[in-house]
Amino acid sequence: MRKKTVKYQIAARPGRTLMLVAGALALAPGQAYAQQPDADLAAEIIRLRQQLEASRQENELLKDALTADQPSTLDEPTLEPQAEPVLAEQPPAERIETDALGEVVVRAQPRIKKLKEAPVSATVRTGQELSRELAFDMDQILKRTNNTKRDIGNSRTNGIGMRGVGGQFLFESLDPSVGTIQDGVAFTYTGFTSFDQYDLATVEVDRGPTGTDFGKNYGLGRISFTPRHPTFTPEASSSLTYGDFNTYIADAAVGGAVIDNLLAWRGAIHVNKADGQFKNAFNPDQTFFNRDRVQGRVQLLFTPSEDFSARVSFDMVTPQEEFFNSGVFHKPTPTTFANGATNNSLTPERRLSRRWFVEGNRDFTLNDFFSPDTFNMNLAQGVKNESKGGLIDLNWYLDDDTTLTSITAVRDYFFRASNDEQTPFDVNNSFLSGGHTPEVLHISQEVRLKSKFEDLVDYQVGALYLKRYTDQYTWGGRGSDAGAWYATDAEFARLDADNNGRQLMKDSLDGLVRREDWLVNNDSGSLFSNAEWHVTDDLNLVTGARINYEHRVQKTQRQLIRNGFGELLNDKSVNDTELGGFNANNAGELSEDALADPTQVAVADAVARQYFGADQYADLSAEQKAQVGAAKRIRRGQIGNLWQREPGNVFEAFQPTFIVSPSYKINENLTSYVSWRYNQKAGGSQSPNGVAIRVKPETSNAFEIGFKSSLFNNTLDLHADYFWNEITNYQQRTLVLDEFTTNIRRQADPNLLPTFIDIVGNAKGVRIMGVEIDGFYSGIPYTTINFAGAWNHAYYTDFKNSPTPVELQFPGAPTLFDATGKTLPFAPKFTFNISPEVRYPVNVLGIGAEVHGSFTTVFESRFQSDRAFSEFGWVGTNTTTDFSLGIGRQDGKFDVSVIGTNVFDNDEPIEQTWNTITPRTGRWFGVRVSSSL
Repeated sequence: MRKKTVKYQIAARPGRTLMLVAGALALAPGQAYAQQPDADLAAEIIRLRQQLEASRQENELLKDALTADQPSTLDEPTLEPQAEPVLAEQPPAERIETDALGEVVVRAQPRIKKLKEAPVSATVRTGQELSRELAFDMDQILKRTNNTKRDIGNSRTNGIGMRGVGGQFLFESLDPSVGTIQDGVAFTYTGFTSFDQYDLATVEVDRGPTGTDFGKNYGLGRISFTPRHPTFTPEASSSLTYGDFNTYIADAAVGGAVIDNLLAWRGAIHVNKADGQFKNAFNPDQTFFNRDRVQGRVQLLFTPSEDFSARVSFDMVTPQEEFFNSGVFHKPTPTTFANGATNNSLTPERRLSRRWFVEGNRDFTLNDFFSPDTFNMNLAQGVKNESKGGLIDLNWYLDDDTTLTSITAVRDYFFRASNDEQTPFDVNNSFLSGGHTPEVLHISQEVRLKSKFEDLVDYQVGALYLKRYTDQYTWGGRGSDAGAWYATDAEFARLDADNNGRQLMKDSLDGLVRREDWLVNNDSGSLFSNAEWHVTDDLNLVTGARINYEHRVQKTQRQLIRNGFGELLNDKSVNDTELGGFNANNAGELSEDALADPTQVAVADAVARQYFGADQYADLSAEQKAQVGAAKRIRRGQIGNLWQREPGNVFEAFQPTFIVSPSYKINENLTSYVSWRYNQKAGGSQSPNGVAIRVKPETSNAFEIGFKSSLFNNTLDLHADYFWNEITNYQQRTLVLDEFTTNIRRQADPNLLPTFIDIVGNAKGVRIMGVEIDGFYSGIPYTTINFAGAWNHAYYTDFKNSPTPVELQFPGAPTLFDATGKTLPFAPKFTFNISPEVRYPVNVLGIGAEVHGSFTTVFESRFQSDRAFSEFGWVGTNTTTDFSLGIGRQDGKFDVSVIGTNVFDNDEPIEQTWNTITPRTGRWFGVRVSSSL
């Protein structure tokens, strides 16, 4: 019956049906307004293709109808006989060919038109639009969307901000506020999608709370990446790029039918390797901000009947090593605080001016440390990443209107970072220092049913189970110069006075390794529903509801795993951890409990013999004991607090998400909408210094009003919205006083600034509001223009426990800073991007060719890059431009382009503090050659 219905519709109104199907295809999976899953669309197109091929007479009618109905401007979509969205990567002039239809050349549908009826603020870009200027990584992709940006960080610590909030890494047990979707699978770990996006069909950014339609709920929005899927049409494409800094980029994809109308496949590989633009003077073979990426994906599409389809996908990011951590340049630390008080803090330049370092490496000076373009690190190591995963996407087509979908997915992730203190000295042992994530394991199972009830409502209901297990630890390894580096001025002066003291200072930390572990188990279960009610022909109402059950556990511990050369200098114990040393005061005098304990006395006597040649500790002079006391303080300060396994506070809750969004079609060219969206984000637990602290759940109440319009004879699509979002208990990285370490270090110098520890808490209130526009213009011959912009104001309405800016941390200054009313960091008020493309047909030696050119300019206004609101943290207004210029065959069989990124060499820092700068990579040019069947 279903087969006859489809055939009748095609025969009755072939032109209109073709366009309706193509329009439906544009709604890629992962979109808030999607009417059916992508695999459903894929199978539907397979069936349509079989129908078209069954009758030459019907094919001719379809061809005539398509040719007659197709306007010369970018007005209507076209149907590709393949199992993937129309939004898949296509050049503006796409050659569409089947055995029956022959060849039809049309202009591609502007992607923004697909959002014309959707009551949501969203931006869609295609893979072709992104790859033409080599925008593969998250940072470059998001610059081409709207009001969304990637926060600086490696693959583990990067965050994504939207409308000025959410762009910060918290810790492993918390979900990001801006979620990522990869091929229909919702993730709660941004690291999974932090690698290059290749063979991409579309990327869609949905702004505002989401999650009643499919996948996971996110409090601020989501970013959906959809790769190209297998088709039964033979496909092959490849490209090679060579450019500055030994850049090699290679992409290849191939696919087609394995068994006609039964089994199809697609394979893709992406290689992106380049030297970094900043060298390591200590080891010139190491360059910072290099690329070392090899990724691949293989997919199978199985269609045994018109009522069932299955797609299996597996992809891998091979082990890579990229130099990113410690990649900041230094500038002299201000000598005074904001009130004029002298800055007596232990700055890097004060440490490097000590005799130990001046005489230890005469080839390295302070001028080298303050180099604006070269690093100098003896133990620099690259950040290592790898990931792999797969999915099984099953679809049963129960009738013309009902589809049952099941998506099963598994993914893992490995990460290891090594941190150097950014000098050529042996201070931090980078081989045993930094963050290490041996495993992140993500398992999810989603089932959803899509259907409709007559003409009244289109609805979707579903359930999701998601489990994420994380094994993560950080360790701090110290080298032979660490004692001289971490000593206070008083401790250094005392120990550097003679050889005995210098040996004590060296051994105090040499070989010491401390490790802190986190074990995270997160379980989420969800029921969700989403419905679009057709109240009248012009009035629609979208309603959605979701209920989550969240169960989250984070266990921690911190232990000393290597004593190094200074084991004898340990205290007897720290908390419940025995260290086997002896207790003494700051002057090195044994404590009463040590004098009464023969074991502690024996260890102290061993110290006397090893460092001073004395038989007993009691025989040492007061100055010698004071040297021992100074060495013990240095060691104690780096060991810090230790604790056995801390179970943390279990977070368990039921949390709702709601969406209500009416839209009204004023006329064929104008649709207006309003929406209310509510979301609760799960809280969690952390254990700084072994004490469990609860992080409260975050609540988002978002309101939006907007319109979608087509103007000037459908040559300009303009979408705009005004948004207002109140966030309660915003999960915010904060600094709180570390009493344990502060008290230890102040025993030597009471004037030392307090030591803070980085934990996550809650800012009571955040408000974001602003205006966004998205547009597409095609009124100029041979030219298309994408543009987007936003005015955004994100600020704290209640945040009284913010850390104090560094220039205000003078003696006697308050510990906490009231940031109420402050604009959030990394939230520029104004952003704008524009991406024109021109494709002009020419004839070259009798071959149809085209000259093409494009550029993307991204503008952002001044913003604060320091989370403590230092006046030294401002990044100025800046603009970055990328471009592509080339010539190729109109059929896509050959193309050559010159590509440039940051062509005007924008050198505004990405981030800065009062004495560091994170540099922006500079101008780059390359040549790309590509071809396809």
